[in-house]
Amino acid sequence: MATRVIDFSNPLTIKLERERAFQWVAGHEKETGRAEMDFADWWDKWPGQYDPFMSALETYRAAGTPWREAIDQKAPRRVIRSNMNAIDHTYGIVDIDRVSNDADHGYEEGDGWRLWLTESLLGSSIRFFYNGRVFWNDGDGFHVYKSQPIDGSLGSFNYGQAKVSANFHAIAGSTLFLEEAFNEAYPENRIELLKRISPPTPDTSYPVDLFVRKPAQIWNMPVERPFGKWNVLSVFNFTSKTPREGFTYTTPATREETFRFTASLDAAKDLRLDPDKEYIVYEFWSRRLIGTFKGVFVTRPLNPYDCDIYSIVEKQDRPVLISTSRHIRQMAFDIKDMAYDGGQRMLGGVSRAVAGDPYQLRIYVPDGFTPKRVELSGGLVASMATNGHLLTVDYTSATGNDVEWKVFF
Repeated sequence: MATRVIDFSNPLTIKLERERAFQWVAGHEKETGRAEMDFADWWDKWPGQYDPFMSALETYRAAGTPWREAIDQKAPRRVIRSNMNAIDHTYGIVDIDRVSNDADHGYEEGDGWRLWLTESLLGSSIRFFYNGRVFWNDGDGFHVYKSQPIDGSLGSFNYGQAKVSANFHAIAGSTLFLEEAFNEAYPENRIELLKRISPPTPDTSYPVDLFVRKPAQIWNMPVERPFGKWNVLSVFNFTSKTPREGFTYTTPATREETFRFTASLDAAKDLRLDPDKEYIVYEFWSRRLIGTFKGVFVTRPLNPYDCDIYSIVEKQDRPVLISTSRHIRQMAFDIKDMAYDGGQRMLGGVSRAVAGDPYQLRIYVPDGFTPKRVELSGGLVASMATNGHLLTVDYTSATGNDVEWKVFF
């Protein structure tokens, strides 16, 4: 293990490492990519090192600093990623930190889920407060179809496991490292999962029930843009292996009913919302308008191996956009601008487009408003449909150009 005996307490070693870092960057200044710093606990303090009083973690930081300098000065599109580092020694050096043990060997097989998904669940929960503050959290690689268990056999995720894993990594962390074989045609529903969780946005979430359940099952992501603010609330039912506190029991009950999960959430304490205001709730994967609430929101019963991704938007005395089909963060990625014109009774905005990908706007229409027509830029044509207070506007762009839309009432 030669990497353990490099003496980074020696100024000459630092000088040579700095030269190596700048050589690595040369010719690749405009490229993306990453430099890897490995496990801090692999480093030792060695007898005979240049500075006998310098600790292993101090030398670890000294080794990383030249790489930070090279990237900042010459290749600002590159990042530094570390694995399970000692957190305080990565301040100012690392862009992405892996916050869990190995978690890519399967879903829940094995004793205690060791090296399986639960590592991501626990690591992401207890280190959530670093995400977006010190670095971007990485919950390790994830799977949606094929996994590689620790025993070397080839495993696969069913759809429920894939849905939970993909959505959790996309909500609890801010990096997505997909570890898949891709050596055969993948089911369309797995590809759809990947489309709707990527790419990440700068928004971060927190575990609502961090001190109630292990692992936390409810994550809230406040989102704010110049044109509005809303919450993305994610509720997970990871498994049917063991009943956990908070599960709703019914008598008599099927096994599935026994393990359904629901929770009552306080608007102010749990969701950071105004308890005196009314909010609209829409669920992404079921494409359902759930309704409105004030003060307390009760999540709908959720079966094992499933998750709900809610959009929570303040109710107004006019139509409001409550969701889009592009991304589970619902409007955080694809809506670039939006405003309501009271004089024209028109809600308008600009959406990022993906060529050939069907796109849907979901608009809450209060009493006193009736959808009249929709106008799109680029000669696009949209279809409108209403179901109670929910208006959906569907179109498909042939290009990736932004689409300006206007809905008149």
